[in-house]
Amino acid sequence: MESDVSAAGVLDRVGLGLWTMRSMALVPRNRVADYRAFGDDAELAERLGFHSIWTAEHRIWYDGWCPSPLHALAMVAGRTTRLHLGTAVLLAPQHDPAVLAEESAALHRLSGGRLELGVGLGHRDVEFDAFGLRRDRRGRRMDEALDTLAEHPGPPIWIGGMATPALERAATRNHNVLLPQTLTPDAIRRAVATVRGHDGWTGTVGAMRDLWIEPDPVRARALRERFRRFFLEEAGWWVLKGRPAFEAPDALDAQMDRIVGSALIGSPDEVAQRLRELLEAGAEFLCLRINFDMVEHAELQEQMHRVAEDLPQLLADAMALAGAAR
Repeated sequence: MESDVSAAGVLDRVGLGLWTMRSMALVPRNRVADYRAFGDDAELAERLGFHSIWTAEHRIWYDGWCPSPLHALAMVAGRTTRLHLGTAVLLAPQHDPAVLAEESAALHRLSGGRLELGVGLGHRDVEFDAFGLRRDRRGRRMDEALDTLAEHPGPPIWIGGMATPALERAATRNHNVLLPQTLTPDAIRRAVATVRGHDGWTGTVGAMRDLWIEPDPVRARALRERFRRFFLEEAGWWVLKGRPAFEAPDALDAQMDRIVGSALIGSPDEVAQRLRELLEAGAEFLCLRINFDMVEHAELQEQMHRVAEDLPQLLADAMALAGAAR
């Protein structure tokens, strides 16, 4: 990456996420309206100068999610001309490798080379059960999918995750890395050292982060409480593997502390300072998760404007140093 990054160029290394089209019990959503809004938000992201917009998939469970992200991104491709289209992440072990390779290559080609294919293992037992797949073989299925993708000229691939096997897959196959939003700067630094320690690796390190710019301290605290309540519903089942929360309250509390503690909620200066720490730790690309099901669509679009207007000037020098470190 180039080391000369102006404030105007910062957004070339910033993507927005995650458009999941979920409908939670605490915050039920209209699915048709959500997909329409996805297209509107993509057009706005492009006008504001962001590099990309990212979606994600899950299926089977009550909260929905986007079960076919490549098809949703195909709609966005038709409404934009420059914006890159990312998955963070698509659960490759749950897909037929040949179909995934053909569909992703087609979307990449028809969009003018704009697909960013982020793939991950998946963790929900119910999803693997529904497909008649063994969760304990997901690593082998991931390798099969990556082998098949390599046979088709297609999009750049991002390996999502933080475990050593995920980082080794990215490094040995020369793929990009997309690190999850709860990693500390020290953990990012260790992940960067792992992939950069492989000869010939020329990929990019991306880091996700939950983020919300709110200069007013009182409103920021209130948002943080909304954030905790919302993620308690999501984390409660996958951290505890379906057990009632009262059976393992310490485990749930620890996970909530990680989620809320890593979220960047505050003034532009406060948010930018913590993003700078990620860049100084070795991240070169930022995927900022600002689309939460608990916020109204008007709030989301206002936040998109805030990020585009407030952060570039505050991150230009750190972005430049991140590029120069390669």
